[in-house]
Amino acid sequence: MGGSDDPSNLIEVSVEEHAELHLSLYLEYGHWQDWVAWNALSGQITIDEARRESARNYMTNRVVSDETKRRNEMVVYLETP
Repeated sequence: MGGSDDPSNLIEVSVEEHAELHLSLYLEYGHWQDWVAWNALSGQITIDEARRESARNYMTNRVVSDETKRRNEMVVYLETP
């Protein structure tokens, strides 16, 4: 993932080829984003399902700092009667 939008870094592909490229990337690197993109581009899931899956994976795999955890605990404490 990554890279610039410089024309030398871009290739033109069909939707089907785009889906297959995401599958190849997933199989090589294991990024869940490529798995979701492949499923959506190949028509196996809807865009709404892809959005939900992306949100679920983001929340499951994110790294939360100790400082953020402390802040979240304070918010919960302040909101609880």
